[in-house]
Amino acid sequence: MNTRDAVQMLLNHFGSREAFLGSLLVDLSMAGQPCDITFYRRPPAIDVVVDQRIHIALMYGAGAKKLHELLDNVSLSNGESCRLDEIWTINPMPKGGIPVNELQAVDMSHGEEQVGPNGETLRKMIGETYHCKNREEEDVFIRRFLAS
Repeated sequence: MNTRDAVQMLLNHFGSREAFLGSLLVDLSMAGQPCDITFYRRPPAIDVVVDQRIHIALMYGAGAKKLHELLDNVSLSNGESCRLDEIWTINPMPKGGIPVNELQAVDMSHGEEQVGPNGETLRKMIGETYHCKNREEEDVFIRRFLAS
């Protein structure tokens, strides 16, 4: 399946990019699973956990208004908060982190593969979404992304 097909499948299922991200935030909130969250206009939040208030509110029957409030102020375990519309990507990470040997074993040639909807390489996409300043930072986040 190519990237365009995958994007279309997600849109068909969720209806919008925001609905997909909101659903993912709810799932991560429920599971307490760490993730990297990248933003359009600021540095990423690395290895954070989404506040469980989102999941708890839904579990106890909170309506659309309350969910909208929670997604307008998503609290993260690093003390930051964000709005859903600030989020560029959410990359789930394994609980307990990624062992160093797994990070080192990543085949970095995958970073040069064209995976974007317009033929972008994974390196380019990771570099842009994580706001990398140099190739070394790209390598770190490519390893995290591929090992996750």
